[in-house]
Amino acid sequence: MHSLQALFSMLSLIAAVIGWPDGAPCIHDVFESMNPLEAVEHQGGLQLTVPPYHIDTWQKCYWINQPVEVNLKGNTSADRFRGFVIQPISYKGPNRGKRVGQFLRLDDNGSWQQQCFRFKNSVTHSHEEKKKHIKLWWKNEANDDDYVQFVATVVKSQKEFWVKSIKSIPIPPCRIERNGIQGYVPDPITPPPPVRNFAQAVVI
Repeated sequence: MHSLQALFSMLSLIAAVIGWPDGAPCIHDVFESMNPLEAVEHQGGLQLTVPPYHIDTWQKCYWINQPVEVNLKGNTSADRFRGFVIQPISYKGPNRGKRVGQFLRLDDNGSWQQQCFRFKNSVTHSHEEKKKHIKLWWKNEANDDDYVQFVATVVKSQKEFWVKSIKSIPIPPCRIERNGIQGYVPDPITPPPPVRNFAQAVVI
């Protein structure tokens, strides 16, 4: 009986991961990698070209505990997407490379959801219909020591997606730089680290 329960749990986990039609699951490997290659049916779809999407922020800097508007959209009106994961990553500061702050629900837009409700620092799509624009809000109520960059994985189709290569211009704390970062040059697009066997993922 125990073996059957273990098998059922594993099959349920695999079923939750494959495809991500209703958003990236709250699975440790997926949460960390933001990589659709964690799901077998996305194999072969990784793109290393310049993505047809971008992220911009309404504000050039942020104040502690004040919302910042974040927009993910296509470079043209024809560039739509089905899925995404966005995370706020410390670009520079004491938490460099870590997720910082949290996303806020300031509207009733049903196109996105928190990826993991325990952690409000990652959001994903809630359905796979084509989208041309997603608006989010983020704030950092803990401190204003980090320069923050919004990093996204965007899925155009099952076999066409960009992993962590859609990035905003980092926004600094307003107490340090009120006019934002000048002369920012994005990093070159490189392949993400290899994914581990998705069946070994552990629920957070």
